[in-house]
Amino acid sequence: MNYNHNDYISSYDGITVNDALEIRIEEIKKTLKLVTDLNKWDYRYAEGKWNIKEVVQHCIDCERIFSNRALHIARNDQNTLFTFDENEYVTTLNSDQINPEILVKEWLHLMNATYFQFEGFNKETLNKKRFIGENELSVKKIGYIIAGHSIHHINVIKERYL
Repeated sequence: MNYNHNDYISSYDGITVNDALEIRIEEIKKTLKLVTDLNKWDYRYAEGKWNIKEVVQHCIDCERIFSNRALHIARNDQNTLFTFDENEYVTTLNSDQINPEILVKEWLHLMNATYFQFEGFNKETLNKKRFIGENELSVKKIGYIIAGHSIHHINVIKERYL
């Protein structure tokens, strides 16, 4: 499957990937606190749509996968990287058993870990590229995708769930 990540990447024109990964954290933290205050974790804005716990778990899963891909490329691992089915990941969740407090802590810790992972990459490493499925991505682009993807979903939560 061929994905176009340009919207995620272009939203950070003019700032470094590390800044993109860092500045998103406060916005996400604020929004998740509002979700908690309003007790909206199980809310779905329409039939068949993910609830907020599923959206957040999706963001966590994607961030883990993409940060692993960045590391894979950064360390010159020549094994093939494949795409994944994000919908299949969500169908295996038991969202009624997910503790929102733990979910928030997990994502906040993961975002900090991702920031420090990218902080450790030099310019040469950030520019390394590999194909993932049909898409050629650099380590740097993956960082922008991680940041942009999470903010995209936070914006969806704010617009459609709250």
